[in-house]
Formats: sequence, structure tokens, C-alpha cells
Amino acid sequence: MRAEPRCRYVAATLGVAMWSLTPAIGVAQPRVAVMNFENNSTWHYWGDNLGAAAADELVTQLLKTGSYRMIERSQLAAVMAEQDLGASGAVDASTAARIGQLLGAQLILTGSITQFSIETISAGFRGIGGSRSKAQTVLDVRLVDTTTGEILMAEDGEGEKTWGGGFFKSANVERDFDAGVAQEALRPAIEQVTATLASQADRFASMEPVAPAAQIVGVNAGSFYINQGENLDIMVGQRYEVIRVIDEIKDANGTVLDRITDRVGVLEVTRVLSQSAICTVVEGEAREGDTIQPL
Repeated sequence: MRAEPRCRYVAATLGVAMWSLTPAIGVAQPRVAVMNFENNSTWHYWGDNLGAAAADELVTQLLKTGSYRMIERSQLAAVMAEQDLGASGAVDASTAARIGQLLGAQLILTGSITQFSIETISAGFRGIGGSRSKAQTVLDVRLVDTTTGEILMAEDGEGEKTWGGGFFKSANVERDFDAGVAQEALRPAIEQVTATLASQADRFASMEPVAPAAQIVGVNAGSFYINQGENLDIMVGQRYEVIRVIDEIKDANGTVLDRITDRVGVLEVTRVLSQSAICTVVEGEAREGDTIQPL
């Protein structure tokens, strides 16, 4: 047997544990995933990097407020890639629900950069010089309920920031992407949005936790690991039917409209852990990635 499934199992179990653990303070903090922003400005020199920089800065700012529990951006990126959901863009109800189930997120933050510009003036004499740069930013942010796909909040922020001296390290900011430069330029607008989101966090304190979709997260030597355990009152002897996606129906743009599934087997729980359980196949077959439903 290959060792990789066990590694993936450990990683997945840790992800479930992160969802399940609630700090003693901030018990009602909702869990939020931040998508890459869409770049709808005329600044296209940095491509999609600008949207990713905006999302990273928003995560950093929200973490500082302590108002929300933030999903790690790399974890979100892995799920988006695996599910072929795209890195950014409008989140419809089905996409929001899928992300919510996979990551245990109650809320998704999406946004767009509607204006972004950097103007740099440089001067030098006999090898000694400096520069002065001014950035202007306008962005919109939307907070989406993963259960309903409803937009709960829509906020905007705008800001201006000026740098001087050698901050840009002689980089041509019109061509060369510098994450530090981008985040500094975006920060004033994002700080405005962050303040509003933090002030409204109590509105979402009563939201029910979103349990991750029950599925097989690893396989090792005939044992099948599922992402449910004592935390969800799983018991030894409990059985699950194994459901596998056998086909997808897509529209002309490649968006998945429906998934066709089939029952391929039955699992029985042989050992229950805190956030997961170990099962064996008692009928048919099973493999990592299959979803499960209680019998």
C-alpha cells in the first residue's frame, strides 16, 4: 500500500479538527473563507496577483480584529483546485454550499478591485536618487451565506497611500509584481472594509456551524478513514452506504449543473476517534474521495 493516503488522511483530519475546535473566547465566531478578488480595474500588469494580494491582506486584517475564524488560504486554494471551482469570480449558491461543506465555512468573502493605480516619480543625481509613489484603490466586498447563497453584506472601501525613498527597491511597479507593494497599496481601502466587517460580526454569532461533507478521506491496508468521529456521535458498528459520482452534467460554460451518483458499497465503523473513524468494507467497494451516508 502506498503511504500517500495516510498522509492525506492526517491532513484532512487536522482540517476537521481545526473546524471543530472552538476557542474559549469568541465561542460564536463564524468561520470565513476569503476568495481571491476579481480585478475589474484598468491595472492589468500584475494579472491575477493583485486579486490574491487583496484577499491575503483582508485575511491578515480580519485576523487582527479577532472577530472571525479565518480559513487558511492555502486550504481554500487546494479545495478550489480539487473541485474545479475556479480561483475567483462570482460565487453562486451551489458553489458557496460546496465550499461551506468542504471547509466547514459559514461565510464566504468575495470582492472586486474597481480602481487601482500607482504613480511613481523618481529623481537622481550622480548615482544618488529617490522615488515618491502614490497609490489609489477602490474595492467592493460581499459577504455570502454558504447555506443559502444569500449576500448578507456589501461594503466598499477606498484609500490612498504615498511612499517615499527606496521602498520599491528599484522595481518597475508597472511590470514586476511585488506582493509587499500591492498589499501596501491596497491596505487603506481594506482597513475600511475590515472595520465595518468587524463591527457587524455579532450579526452572525447565531449562525449554525457547517459540518463538512461526510466522506472517505484516506485508505490504508484495507482500512477506510472517514471525517466523522466522537464529535458527531459516531458509534462502532454503525454502517454507511458509499456514494460515488459517476458523471457530471455541465452547461456550455463548463459549470456543473448536476452530478450523477451511484451506490457502490457499504462501510462499517470498527473504531471511533475524536474527529474521525476507521471502517471496513462489508459490501461492494469504496475509495478515497467517495461520500458516505448513514444507513
